[in-house]
Amino acid sequence: MYMKLRKLTNTGDTIVEVLVVTAVLGLTLSISFATASRSLLNTRRAQESSQASDLVQSQIEVLRTMTGNHPMDPNYIFKSGPYCVSGTSSQPYKLSTGSDCNGINTFYNLADTYDNSSHTLTVAATWADVIDGTNDSVTMYYRLYK
Repeated sequence: MYMKLRKLTNTGDTIVEVLVVTAVLGLTLSISFATASRSLLNTRRAQESSQASDLVQSQIEVLRTMTGNHPMDPNYIFKSGPYCVSGTSSQPYKLSTGSDCNGINTFYNLADTYDNSSHTLTVAATWADVIDGTNDSVTMYYRLYK
């Protein structure tokens, strides 16, 4: 008789307990997903910024090698206005303007300028931000000593 009474009092979880556990588990999973998603976007943003910095640095390095050009040379870098350097180490480098600058890397827009008064090269790369679509940019300056 005692065993029969004990079996009747052993019940499982109530529906309310199961719903509470399911809600807590769903909340935990949604917070984890949001955190992972935001982390991936921040990682992508850091990668884009790093790539842009490398691209800008390579533009400065090439421009440094072109500082001995004569003013009549079409690749004379000491001129105002935005331009960029195109070509590879196996092909001759040349100055490009406008849409040719986007052909170097279609994701980044490049603009190189030279300021005669301060003898400073300015190299900038801009691109659309992965998170909110606004423009991000990296700008580096290189001062030439004449």
